Amino acid sequence: MLKPSGLHYQEIESKVLKLGFLARGGFTPSSEDMVPNLSCGGQPQTVIVLGNAGSSDFWQSFIQSPEYLSNSLDPMDLWTRRVMDHLADELGGEALFPSDGPPYQPFQRWSSRAESLFPSPIGLYVSPVWGTWHALRAVILLPVVVGGLPVLSQQQNPCLNCADQPCLTSCPVEAFVEGQLYDYVACAKHVVSEQGNDCAASGCLARRGCPVGQNFILTPEHAAFHMTAFTNARRRSGEIF
Repeated sequence: MLKPSGLHYQEIESKVLKLGFLARGGFTPSSEDMVPNLSCGGQPQTVIVLGNAGSSDFWQSFIQSPEYLSNSLDPMDLWTRRVMDHLADELGGEALFPSDGPPYQPFQRWSSRAESLFPSPIGLYVSPVWGTWHALRAVILLPVVVGGLPVLSQQQNPCLNCADQPCLTSCPVEAFVEGQLYDYVACAKHVVSEQGNDCAASGCLARRGCPVGQNFILTPEHAAFHMTAFTNARRRSGEIF
């Protein structure tokens, strides 16, 4: 059995919190997890999953960053990469990000290995605590065994006991239909229209309709930032005008 290296999860968690992020658990990878080797050629012994929930410290840390104050195309991604790469170096590991690729890494699988997350009717992964108001930002691959990793809880998917499923009926353009792919073009066209002012200013109505994690709904400023980034990306792709 591999022995802990002396690096403890609580130590990592404390460092991550000071940066405005959340440590969202970790796991010892197996071959089924499809975790790549470290650049030095060795196999990672621990994967730490990092992200945020709600706005709180994450948003406040971001808006004070030079990336936010710049005119860069993807300031949140750039800030996340800078901060997480520095943390990974400090810990002696390597950071990976959901935007790396193609090919893209199985971040949803990794996150589900670290904490209780479940597919929701609208496709987003739902947390029994945070609802859909959470995001995966990075993982750090470490060449050592980390002690004190949180035990994966046995919570159930909250959607299984949600009879009304308001997430499926809240979208004004029916961009979410259970069993079908998210119609992101219809969504984007609505957000940039006069009828979409509420979505543009305060975030997705389908996500806001979910009864789980209501305390973690994004602040209007934070939600508007993401909606603007979403519609700008659709404009750059030529899908909306």
